[in-house]
Amino acid sequence: MSHDAAQKTCLILLGMGGPDTVDDVGDFLFNIFSDRSIIKLPGGKLLQKPLAKFISAMRLRKVQSNYNKIGGGSPLLKWTQAQRDNIEFNLAPIIPGFQCYIGMRYFKPYINDAIDQAYSEGFRDFVFLPLYPQYCRATTGSSFEAAGKNIAKFPDVTAQYINDFYDNKNYIRLVSEYINKNIKDYETLLFSAHSIPQKFVDEGDPYIEQVKQTAKLAAGNRDYHLAFQSRTGPVKWVEPDTVAEIKRLLDVNKKLFIVPISFVCDHIETLYELDIELKETLGSVIDNRVRRMPMFNDDKDFGSVLSEIFLEKVRHNGN
Repeated sequence: MSHDAAQKTCLILLGMGGPDTVDDVGDFLFNIFSDRSIIKLPGGKLLQKPLAKFISAMRLRKVQSNYNKIGGGSPLLKWTQAQRDNIEFNLAPIIPGFQCYIGMRYFKPYINDAIDQAYSEGFRDFVFLPLYPQYCRATTGSSFEAAGKNIAKFPDVTAQYINDFYDNKNYIRLVSEYINKNIKDYETLLFSAHSIPQKFVDEGDPYIEQVKQTAKLAAGNRDYHLAFQSRTGPVKWVEPDTVAEIKRLLDVNKKLFIVPISFVCDHIETLYELDIELKETLGSVIDNRVRRMPMFNDDKDFGSVLSEIFLEKVRHNGN
């Protein structure tokens, strides 16, 4: 990597974003339902935002209640900031002038804000790294689309996109270490990933196959099961459902160790869906029989994984 190239190359971490407080939930939901790249509401583009506003208002109180149960807001930004700091700690000493930014898809700091800030601070080569291990058009694809639209404002900027890291050897090694360090000998391994509409898979989305590959690699020689959570709306979703699979395994006297395989830090899907809603749905049957793996959150080892993924990308492209 040349000195000149290194000085003008920055990394932008991409994520979904989340409401900082319960008062932000309405805006967060509206931004999600306004995104036609993942949700095409009836009536075409003209009615997308009016319907998004209506749906957001209908779901507001329930979603606010869920966030209240995990502390009043999403910790996603906090953990992403911690990993940004870890990455800068790793890379600033070896890449003069290096900086890492954060761009969220559906809440502040937005992707366009990260791009504008990096550009104003002199960067012209951007590398985008989504904190989604597996590629899906609804997450990575939508974030890349937003980044591309904003990058287009600057004709002197070049952009590189890291599609995924679902089978990255360092990432897999870290997941395996977390499993081996925390699982009990008598527990059955169950991976849980965010589900997607079956229609996405039928149209060629690689997400499910990548999730399956991550689970296979991370499990190593262990037997395991794979299920999918976070299903909403009246469409056919990829199965089996996580709650149904947990109930099935408990019914045959299994004790379970859950590994959220499509997430890298704690947020609503882990803290509420797996830690709280699961108990509310299944009751005391899960007591002392279901445990969840801790997430990477601010782990410096995960920061090292992300740092190396960035380095591999810029080395491969000759910077």
